[in-house]
Amino acid sequence: MTDTARAAVLFDALHARRSASAKFLVAPAPGEQALTRIVTAFSRAPDHGRLIPFRLIEIPLDARARFADAVEAAHAAAQPALSAPERERSREKATQGPLLLALIAVIDAEHAKIPASDQWLTVGAALENFLLGAQAEGFGVAIRSGRYLEQTPLREALGLHAHEHAVSLLAVGTVSEWPPEKPKPTLAQVFSRWEG
Repeated sequence: MTDTARAAVLFDALHARRSASAKFLVAPAPGEQALTRIVTAFSRAPDHGRLIPFRLIEIPLDARARFADAVEAAHAAAQPALSAPERERSREKATQGPLLLALIAVIDAEHAKIPASDQWLTVGAALENFLLGAQAEGFGVAIRSGRYLEQTPLREALGLHAHEHAVSLLAVGTVSEWPPEKPKPTLAQVFSRWEG
């Protein structure tokens, strides 16, 4: 493949990237080899100081019910007036998708040289690499985030240390139906030139 063809494939993948809906993710999930390639791409994010401020935790299928208890408790801690239907929807975050991963940020806010903002950028870049890697393997990813992820019940369930943060839950699988496409920003919205 020529460099031009390789670049065209890359840009096509970047321009086509989109998030899936967790309720439309079905088996199969990535197998061991595909998951290894996806996580390897995840690990190649630009990383100032090589701190590796990110990691993934897989929530196995046979542990999903217990994990759903923690997710529900975390939602209730974040929103004490949570209704019964909202509690049930919160449990779905732990049960949808044939593969479920928790994305963890490992942030050293007191690092002498690397600001926390650089570390967070690395986490975001690692997530994008994961999304693109999953797409390249033919899978979709639904990203679940929210204030509940920083609540004590979920932090304890994931065994997080004080400097670690649950960033999102990633449901991964085969897409049975895509959600409607969302509007994309125009070039003028995201790019300008400094006039001095």
